[in-house]
Amino acid sequence: MSGTEAVMQAARLARYHTRRSHLVRFCGAYHGWWDGVQPGIGTQRQVDDVYTLKDMDEDTLTVLRTRDDIACVLVSPFQALHPNGGAPGDATLAASDRHCHFDPEPYRQWLHTLREVCTERGIVLIFDEIFSGFRLAWGGAQEYFGVRADMVTYGKTLGGGLPVGVLTGRQDLMKRYREDRPTDVCFARGTFNSHPHVMGCMNVFLERIEAPDIREGYPALRRQWYEWAERLNAALAERELPVRVVNLVSIWSVLYTRPSRYNWMFQYYLRAEGLLLSWTGTGRLIFSHNFTEEDMQAVITRFVAAAEAMEHDGWWWSAPGTTNKGIKRRILREMAVRALGWRESEGPVPVPARQEPASRG
Repeated sequence: MSGTEAVMQAARLARYHTRRSHLVRFCGAYHGWWDGVQPGIGTQRQVDDVYTLKDMDEDTLTVLRTRDDIACVLVSPFQALHPNGGAPGDATLAASDRHCHFDPEPYRQWLHTLREVCTERGIVLIFDEIFSGFRLAWGGAQEYFGVRADMVTYGKTLGGGLPVGVLTGRQDLMKRYREDRPTDVCFARGTFNSHPHVMGCMNVFLERIEAPDIREGYPALRRQWYEWAERLNAALAERELPVRVVNLVSIWSVLYTRPSRYNWMFQYYLRAEGLLLSWTGTGRLIFSHNFTEEDMQAVITRFVAAAEAMEHDGWWWSAPGTTNKGIKRRILREMAVRALGWRESEGPVPVPARQEPASRG
């Protein structure tokens, strides 16, 4: 029924076939809401069977090569935009130090090395493409990065937006029983499994993506999305606006180039111009692949208009010497004053006074 359930089933099958206990996830990656892939405060488990390791790090490879209890490794290709960091969202946008950057070659090399180590150690390599789906290439992240996974999970992409979780993989890993013990079954159930409406939508999608024009059009499609991002950045730079975008094909993030504590307001300026974002705000913009040149030009025009309005209203003004670190120190000070009842006179952190924003006409 859901992407979370697809990942749960992938992990269960990996443990079942390898007869090992532990799952490896990478720092910052999201693999659904279940506590088996979200260790930490609020998701405590009685069983400690998850390792959270560093993406693109030699120490991680050492752990994989030396431990005998690792059943599988989960990879979210979306992390290529921000390895070892959570998906950016406006809820944590306190200053202008959000980091996102896509450098395909180092990440491709990392995945190839990871594939080699997993093969050596008999570890199941799982690509979680619930979010990325078929955005990167006709064959998804496997084709885009040239790496073959052992299992891949998909979500609503395959169901035309309807709720669905899909697990695909090697035949031996997908088998839910043992040849020598046929009653030893890896349990799998779901209330809405094989729902006829969802299956119908999946069938239409799979037939359409098999069409030659769709498969052959992916290289041009990828170039188009990068060109659109470059065009938007050029328009913002020309007007000296402190906003830029970075993208992984049709998955975009907004970056801020001038220290400010009010960047979270930009999503509301975008809404005023007719661009409604998801709950993550400007951290993650996922576009539909049926966007036309006319559609994107409308987005660029409205995006620039929103940035110009916010600049005009003074929300990106900052006093000389303002830094992101200084902004965060000021916020921490304000939180302490509120929570502990301190007086501002008790050792305040010096921060330049902010100019009051000009009112809009």
